[in-house]
Amino acid sequence: MAEAEGVIQFNCCLAPPSAELPDDLVQPLLAWRSVLRRLELIGQAGERYGGLGYGNVSSRLPGAAGGFVITASQTSGIADAGIEQLVWVRRWDLGRFRVEAEGALPPSSETLTHAMLYAGDPQVNWVLHGHCPDIWRGAEAMGLAAIGADVGYGSPQMAEAVATLLRTHRTRPLVFVTLGHEDGVFACGGSAEATGGALAAALARALACPKP
Repeated sequence: MAEAEGVIQFNCCLAPPSAELPDDLVQPLLAWRSVLRRLELIGQAGERYGGLGYGNVSSRLPGAAGGFVITASQTSGIADAGIEQLVWVRRWDLGRFRVEAEGALPPSSETLTHAMLYAGDPQVNWVLHGHCPDIWRGAEAMGLAAIGADVGYGSPQMAEAVATLLRTHRTRPLVFVTLGHEDGVFACGGSAEATGGALAAALARALACPKP
């Protein structure tokens, strides 16, 4: 059964921002959010997912700062997002399903999946998550990696499934679908351009596939 979109399934300790986010990270992150909105992989529409927002983007913070920056929960419907819609995830505990973050809004409901990808591979610096029926339905025909339909997002099983996926699919960037989360697709990689390009290429391939 597909999971409900937009439901936060972890405990979050949210504090006010303690430092400014670097502009050279914020601007590319917001730019790729805009790209995915134009492709309708991120957004909010009354006829999709009960009218809730869908999709999110994140980037690892380099150096000693640690953690990653991710778009906030239920902000995908905002056309021109700014730094106020970003959250700095400082620490996370996958065992306790707890997140410590800084920002004005809580982090995305997919935060722990992003965290699992960063924790599982130090070469992953960017994670883009969208919802795309064309990619999701065509994943098997295109030979995309997939997390099984019995694995719900934000679940303990997802942590194990993501770790297994990263071990068995070593190529980066990696595009994969989450069959237990309707239309869910992720791309992760070392740079924004490579990760976003892989996701856009997967969409192009899906659109080129013969329709049943």
